[in-house]
Amino acid sequence: MSASTLASPAVSEFAAAVRAALLDLTPDEVDELTDGLEADLTDRLAESTASELGDPVAYAEELRVAAGMPHRPAAAPAAGGALPSWLNVVDALREAPREIVVAFREFGARHPSLRRMRDFVVTLRPLWWLFRAAVITALVVNILTPGWWSPINGLTIAVGIAVLVISVQFGRGRWLPFAWMRGLLLAVNVILVIAAPFVVAGVATAVNNGWYSTTYADDTADLSSSGLLENGDQVSNIFAYDAQGRPLTGVQLFDQDGKPLDLMADASVPYGYGGDSAYTVPSDAVTGRPGWNVFPLDHVTQNAIADDGTLKATAHRIPAEPPFATVKPLAGSETAPAPTPSATPAPAP
Repeated sequence: MSASTLASPAVSEFAAAVRAALLDLTPDEVDELTDGLEADLTDRLAESTASELGDPVAYAEELRVAAGMPHRPAAAPAAGGALPSWLNVVDALREAPREIVVAFREFGARHPSLRRMRDFVVTLRPLWWLFRAAVITALVVNILTPGWWSPINGLTIAVGIAVLVISVQFGRGRWLPFAWMRGLLLAVNVILVIAAPFVVAGVATAVNNGWYSTTYADDTADLSSSGLLENGDQVSNIFAYDAQGRPLTGVQLFDQDGKPLDLMADASVPYGYGGDSAYTVPSDAVTGRPGWNVFPLDHVTQNAIADDGTLKATAHRIPAEPPFATVKPLAGSETAPAPTPSATPAPAP
């Protein structure tokens, strides 16, 4: 059990007043100066009376001098009378963090369980400094490079390290030369506490969307990633034009061995991803096998896909629109005679 738990009301009140006189210092400095304060006061009280403990402000000043810390700044006198009302408001806002800390410490002195809770929360401050730095980094990076969730890159790392150092130093009470900066830091902390649930929800959504996109892309790749490729990119459809530059339909393609030049590596799949929420489907005019080598392929919408991944019997096939209405005719196509086959080709499979 701590000394503060055993302290008498007189000791607790005196210790709270001493800490109140030190509130211009950082929390770490106050804790350092008042470590074991209740135990020392209890020993003094055992040898004297409560009235002989002295002036808490003078006691606090002695602690400052012994530790080599600056004297308590004197309140600036008002020039020409009372301060204007708006200055009073500013001064009250500046002093609000200190008053809140004093009230909390005084209340905690009377309720030891709250003091233990405070001590536990204080040990978690580094986690808050890290969370604060992460949120501010995300905001800064997305202002510089718009987009909710930016990938980890050189900019993110540089901004993150800089913000983390500042957040830790501010949390330790360093780099705060002006009193108004403490009030600003308190306001930032309050805003982050309010925004924390929304930030966590946004991060979870971004991560989930990234996972979904990756998973969906993998599923799509399983359907068609090893079919026809052009410079490493998946071919989703083929459009043929005749010598005069007119689009052709129902064009069957075969390789040099007479095998169907199927768009899909696995001809048994019912559909392939065609982009823009469209799915290409094989021609149903080929007997005995899916017509993945009959171009251009028709496509269907997502509603035509059954829950088990098969194509619905009522699926509505939509003819593919060619990329060009016509293309330039081949040179000499107007006068070139029609080719005469030299032999009867074998029937296509």
